Amino acid sequence: MTRSEALRRAVEAYCRRWEMLPEGGLVLCAVSGGRDSMALLHLLSAIGERRGFRVAAAHYNHRLRPTADRDEALVRDWCGAHGIPLVCGGGEVKAFAGKTGRSLEDAARTLRYEFLEQAADRLGAECIATAHHREDNAETVLLHLLRGSGLRGLGGIPPVRGRIIRPLLETSRADIDAYISENNIPYGEDETNADPRFTRNRLRLEVLPLLEDIAPGAAERIAGSAALLREDEDHLDREAEGLLPALEDGRAVLPVPLLRKQDGAMGRRLIRAAASRLGVSLSRSQTEAVLSLGSGGIQNLPCGLRAVRKAHQLILEKAPLSPPPQVLRPGDQAWGSWRIRLTRDVPPPPEHPYTVTLRDTGAPVTIAVWDGTGRLAVENGSRTIKRLFADRGIPPEQRDRYPALYREDRCVAILGVAADNGQRPAAGEPILTVSMEPLENLE
Repeated sequence: MTRSEALRRAVEAYCRRWEMLPEGGLVLCAVSGGRDSMALLHLLSAIGERRGFRVAAAHYNHRLRPTADRDEALVRDWCGAHGIPLVCGGGEVKAFAGKTGRSLEDAARTLRYEFLEQAADRLGAECIATAHHREDNAETVLLHLLRGSGLRGLGGIPPVRGRIIRPLLETSRADIDAYISENNIPYGEDETNADPRFTRNRLRLEVLPLLEDIAPGAAERIAGSAALLREDEDHLDREAEGLLPALEDGRAVLPVPLLRKQDGAMGRRLIRAAASRLGVSLSRSQTEAVLSLGSGGIQNLPCGLRAVRKAHQLILEKAPLSPPPQVLRPGDQAWGSWRIRLTRDVPPPPEHPYTVTLRDTGAPVTIAVWDGTGRLAVENGSRTIKRLFADRGIPPEQRDRYPALYREDRCVAILGVAADNGQRPAAGEPILTVSMEPLENLE
């Protein structure tokens, strides 16, 4: 048996173990034109003839290298010569990175996977195959270790994630090189892979060879450890899911006694699992911030999620969308679900909680959601706005319902709560009055 045949059988067995390949269906192979993806395309084509599935290819041109067009041409020529359907795409990765603040690598990955998912939808492919191999997995584990990752990161690259499959994940780079050589498969070299300025390149070019010299077979054992850690992670995730109550009206409500029964590891996992049910992935620091909330605290989280801690409950919920800050002008105007009226030099009406009279300094007044900071001078001295809310029994999750007035970047009033006495007009001074009422109560 040739080395190529042995590799094909090993990859086929690995795919069967993870139920990767759809018999009678279509597999979309992501092909950069490099040795790994060209070997994968060749292998999938050979396995597809035996297993009865079809193969198509997708190439994304990142336009980051002078040789990028050369690699696209190589993939086009190969697929054309072998009758493999091909979808090509490309994007301006640098522009996307600059616009979103991502690194080039992250921007390229994001655009590439978006393209692959769209191509798979267009072609009706059941799965998308990428050419990550054993050393890629070991590099990923080491990279995550350097970043201080937990179990999920140390589990490395999963064999299957959604419809992404990785048939070569247990295949060594040496076996791929041998397969390329025995089958005379052309490929392009990405010159940036030799650039030591990239951390992953240094791990591949310097660290992993050193580890292999110290302990031959290091990459294989690192990848094996990652597989064990993935199993542990999956088990603990299932345990956490079993402890979580069902969502209540689109909110995750965790009883505080339940959290107190858990150790730190399971407590963090419960918070992450609750956020995940609401479609949000939390980082370690965000999770710790939620766990450290006091009995009446609130923590804003990504994607409009917030955590609200009460005496006996921790609630994760999507915060209602707030209207943007708005500079007030004389007369009536709408702000969110409120009608706001600003008048000048008019005798003010009797004050009620949603009417505030201020000294008219000529500076613009902006209405906005309270930003969580600031102090107001009130009858019994200067108080933080947070304290004023608490004194009135307004819980944290309701405080964004009380609009704040800002002048020269300083909060001067919270409508319905208090106004700064230092902003009140003295006798004979110009008057500015702001009043508001809910739009839904208007005729």
